[in-house]
Amino acid sequence: MGKSLTLIAAGAMFACGVAKAGAQDLPDPRVYLRAEDQERARLLSTPCTEADVGRGCYRFDNGAVREPPCAFHDEEGAIGSLATDQCYKMQEPRRYRGIWINDFEGQEFIPEGTTAAEWPGGDAKSPGWREGFERVRAAKIWLDVSRVKPGRGSEYDGREMLIEFIGRKTLYPGHHGHLGMSGHEIIVDRVILLKKCPKKGVCG
Repeated sequence: MGKSLTLIAAGAMFACGVAKAGAQDLPDPRVYLRAEDQERARLLSTPCTEADVGRGCYRFDNGAVREPPCAFHDEEGAIGSLATDQCYKMQEPRRYRGIWINDFEGQEFIPEGTTAAEWPGGDAKSPGWREGFERVRAAKIWLDVSRVKPGRGSEYDGREMLIEFIGRKTLYPGHHGHLGMSGHEIIVDRVILLKKCPKKGVCG
């Protein structure tokens, strides 16, 4: 992702965890590529002191905040995040085929042979709702096509598209994509096929 974040948004990075991890759980150090970020994950629950500022902590709103994994400060003082494959351990490149719904912040990739998971309805405070929500979130896959620029026909219109590509998937489940609402992310390195599905009928 590698996008600039505000200081407040840095808290969202605390949510990067492993399978069945809830949004408020601390991240598992093993998901991170660099030893530095693994150590940051281990220290997240340790309060900062004034002596820690500049050494894994920074000043914010009259207090000291611990640096989340993969974060850095740019020249303007905003917090940025390393690109996914510089932050997280990734699987080896492989060939994927399936349906891509490019709906901007709600986009997802549905691998061939699987079906899209449905978000739970009803009251979010009802028994089992949170567990159902986390199961669906963990099943969602965010597709990062920023390095290949798939071009014309891939606009954000929510239309289903058949896609085949070479890509790398995050090794461990976590919180990826927009607001961490996808359990995995795949970085597309090369597009082999991309075509819009018909509005009716089978896409293939």
